Amino acid sequence: MEIKQFVKHFRILFIITAIIVGIYITMLIVIKPKDMEVLRGNNSTPGHRVFDTANVLSDSEEQMLEKLIAGCEDEGTCDIILVTINQKVGLSDTEWNTNMMNIADDFYDDGAYGYNKKYGDGALILDNWYEDENGSQKGTWLSTSGKMENIIGAYEENTVLDRIYDLIDKNPAQAYAAGIRKLAFWGESGSGQSRKIRINWFFVFGGPFVVALFYMLSHISNPPGETTTTAMTYVTGGDPRLVNKRDDFLRKTETRTRISSSSSGSGGSRSHSGGGSHGHHTSSGGHSHGGGGRRR
Repeated sequence: MEIKQFVKHFRILFIITAIIVGIYITMLIVIKPKDMEVLRGNNSTPGHRVFDTANVLSDSEEQMLEKLIAGCEDEGTCDIILVTINQKVGLSDTEWNTNMMNIADDFYDDGAYGYNKKYGDGALILDNWYEDENGSQKGTWLSTSGKMENIIGAYEENTVLDRIYDLIDKNPAQAYAAGIRKLAFWGESGSGQSRKIRINWFFVFGGPFVVALFYMLSHISNPPGETTTTAMTYVTGGDPRLVNKRDDFLRKTETRTRISSSSSGSGGSRSHSGGGSHGHHTSSGGHSHGGGGRRR
């Protein structure tokens, strides 16, 4: 096979390979090493993330949650803290909301939590188990900070609380695990930061050439034949004519389906009573927080 004919035969493959290599090289130029991973910028926080003062978890469950949080923090690039309490915070909704918010915010500030910096990106789950003859004060509050303060709104908050409340009476450890995973999910999906990127260099540079080589070897013994016929070969006089032009419609049925706006969209959260504020506020320590909560 002549060189000119060989190149002509495989020209489409060469073009595709060149485009793939060009895309990969562009990615390597645009994605710089410093953008490939979000690193922890705050190493001064307490080593523990689970503070079970209400004694609702076993030692093995605490260890399981500590391990889970360690992985979820890297996944969501945010600190995640779990605190359980068993104390009076108020019977009225207003008193309950205010005291739960203050306890959660102060605990976060006292630990100087934050994945990127002190008082930075993170969220704290505060769960109260108190109940007496006057009624229940059980419920959960989320204190958010940094990027999580902007990510976690009413909808995101309720998805986390729903995960917890679905299991809290049956298995507190699994309930907290579900809430922690959801926080990590929101931290990752809403961060707007570049995630860890692992590049397989053989795939980047060697893959297209291996495919090209395999293709050429499998076709090199089958050179393209000469074109012996054309579109005009069997046309009398070489002048094509359209003898009869007709459109036959045996049956045409037009169906229209009305899409109701009420049936589209995501499923909303449950109806909740006693829910707290989801707005931004400043803690007693002078740091910005968001979040909210509700009773159960």
